[in-house]
Amino acid sequence: MIEIEYKIVGSGWANGKISNGKKRTKFSISYLNDSLKELAESAIEIREKDFKSVVFMEEPGEHVLILNRKDENKIDYELRWYKDWWSWNLIDENNFESIFKGETTVPKYINQVRNVLNEIMTELGPDKYRKKWVEHDFPIAEYEKLK
Repeated sequence: MIEIEYKIVGSGWANGKISNGKKRTKFSISYLNDSLKELAESAIEIREKDFKSVVFMEEPGEHVLILNRKDENKIDYELRWYKDWWSWNLIDENNFESIFKGETTVPKYINQVRNVLNEIMTELGPDKYRKKWVEHDFPIAEYEKLK
């Protein structure tokens, strides 16, 4: 099981929440990385790729969701915390704290991401999203693929 929430809360900031059903972690997400697009791409690409990661950059540090597709239908995942920006090579890849691990199915993961995109589209739409998120556009092409 995996539950994902992603709410735009201000200019260049969002709040994220990921749960494995037993543990839940809340975190801030900075506009410095296009995390929503990475999240959308992960849901599209996990059908065919065995590995994907999604970076939720904070200032400083970042949470990274690691997805490993085990077979056609199952995904093992791990949420990691890096004290600095691993995605910008500012900390060693192996220097992280494992927050939690879990397992889900490909359809359930895709539905969680689809729900995140649907909520943002309904609440803000592409124009308001761009104004609030500053650096990146709403991932409309990925949203259309996942609808």
